[in-house]
Amino acid sequence: MVLGVTLVLAVLLGWLAQRTGLCMVRAVQGLRMWRPGLLLTILGCGAWFWMISPWLVHFPLGDVLMRHAAGWPFVLGGGLFGLAAAVNHGCSISTLSALARGQWHMLATIAGWVLGWWLLYWLSPDIPYTTLNATFAPAWWAVMGVVALSLLAIWRLSPGHRRIYAGVVVFGAIGGVLGALEPHWSPSQLIRDVAQRPLMEHMPIDWPSVSRVLISVLIVAGMMAAAPRRGRKEPEPFMVARWMKHLVAGVGMGGGAALALGGNDLQLLIALPAGSPGAVVALLFMILGIWLGLVLEERFIQRSR
Repeated sequence: MVLGVTLVLAVLLGWLAQRTGLCMVRAVQGLRMWRPGLLLTILGCGAWFWMISPWLVHFPLGDVLMRHAAGWPFVLGGGLFGLAAAVNHGCSISTLSALARGQWHMLATIAGWVLGWWLLYWLSPDIPYTTLNATFAPAWWAVMGVVALSLLAIWRLSPGHRRIYAGVVVFGAIGGVLGALEPHWSPSQLIRDVAQRPLMEHMPIDWPSVSRVLISVLIVAGMMAAAPRRGRKEPEPFMVARWMKHLVAGVGMGGGAALALGGNDLQLLIALPAGSPGAVVALLFMILGIWLGLVLEERFIQRSR
């Protein structure tokens, strides 16, 4: 029963991610043009976890709500991830959405994620993380304040995109439920665990469960089902420069996510609702990194003309 519900939610999550165009890079682009609606809605979507949490009392939320004190790894990791995501023109979720639309160069980004994780593992830096008490319940006024801000972003700050932003809210609620049912539901987490498993043969770590694999497959299937259909389309031409660009961007995203203990998907839907100060810092520097990356790209394009 629980597995069936989880798999249905996975399909819905992928469908919504594709339909809403959920992407932190796109949200920061809107912020730069004085349209903060999407970014506010994305940042607030994790709060919807607490709106549905009373119905999740029978699930081990302590395994989901990991909290860490803020520190330099979240600053460096968040900034690096954001800068690389801007170069990639997509964050963790939107990379998979683009791949589901047939943008095959995003395979280079995913390969870069793996290389970034491996690189950090091989370097084995001594990184201090401080785990905080997992017990966390935000004040009702804080939750309602974030929810009200999300609704304001939908109804007042985005008059032509209300359906899309409302879809982001539903995405956040579904992501919260899915996180309670399967804490490691994210496809990027699955790829990381599979990629790092051969490096840790000396440690008693199991391979990802079949249910996790099914969840990731169905999320991507939902993305493919929601991808726009525009008749017959010519295959994407292979350009070495483009694939190398996305490979390098992927390395930065992978390394940054490893330092910050998760990419933007995990930070928004799990760590931030858990009240993790590290997630707050990581997301702030992700936004700053994306902003900086977009500015540098614009200047590079202008100088190339």
